[in-house]
Amino acid sequence: MPSDTTDPAAVDHATADLAAADPAAATDGRRRGSSRRRTVALVVGLALAVPALGIGALAWLLVPDPVVTTVVDAQGRETELDWSEHPGRFGLPVDEVLAGPSLEEGVAEGEAMVDEMEAALTERFSVRWVAPPAGLSDDDVAFPTDNGWGGPSLLEVVNLPTEQTSSVPRSWDEKEAAVAIIGEVAARHGWSEPWFDDERWPQPAADRLAQTGGTTLAEQVIVSGGLEGPTGQWLSFTFQDLSKDDAEGTFAARFDDVADAGWEPESITLSYGANGLLPEARRAEFERRAEPFAGQALPEAQED
Repeated sequence: MPSDTTDPAAVDHATADLAAADPAAATDGRRRGSSRRRTVALVVGLALAVPALGIGALAWLLVPDPVVTTVVDAQGRETELDWSEHPGRFGLPVDEVLAGPSLEEGVAEGEAMVDEMEAALTERFSVRWVAPPAGLSDDDVAFPTDNGWGGPSLLEVVNLPTEQTSSVPRSWDEKEAAVAIIGEVAARHGWSEPWFDDERWPQPAADRLAQTGGTTLAEQVIVSGGLEGPTGQWLSFTFQDLSKDDAEGTFAARFDDVADAGWEPESITLSYGANGLLPEARRAEFERRAEPFAGQALPEAQED
């Protein structure tokens, strides 16, 4: 289970990868891990990640026992600190949450950033952006979550509907140019530089070939990557290019169900989310409830 130092980009949005690999497992809750592995139908995972977040009561069936630590005060008295009462979330320090955007600000800025990326990519590549499958609503983008120590969080996780094009740049130079555009827009919003998943989280060549269709980025049918924003925000991007498929049409066959569900088999996709943002109306309560934990080392989060 990730500790407070876990790479935030490899945490909550990794649910998309689990969903593609095992949709039944994804519906049991959000996977939290220290690595990401793509599958050949990543867009299916991105689609399933949204309903997986909104499972509410089911998630609480999986919440582990509270984490309790012993604290010694200046007079040498021992008291127990029940971390299930912490209002935040593992991996997101309280100071960072309070200094970062509110839920409302984060969602609005995330939407605006994605809109800017879409406009810039359209201008450069003349792509057309098409609606995601029916049932993915812009109204349901934020969801309750646990704090990782056996209790509810005042923060909410975010997953905006995945944006997709109906075509994809073919050459590797064009794909690199598209990633550069994504990075330029993100930089204006104070985000990190983009990365490619297969460079950040290497895997054995055989696994990479099976999951992406190639052993180098230029050869792959699926190329995915991401960026990090303030306070656990993230953006994932994916290129799906069937011109790189093998002679047997392995990936084309795998994408049949994806197309039937309303996803484009050849596309650029953009997906924005956040691992935990604080609604403005809960700020005072968050500060009050976080006070007893000030200065305490954060324990490791519990397994779900």
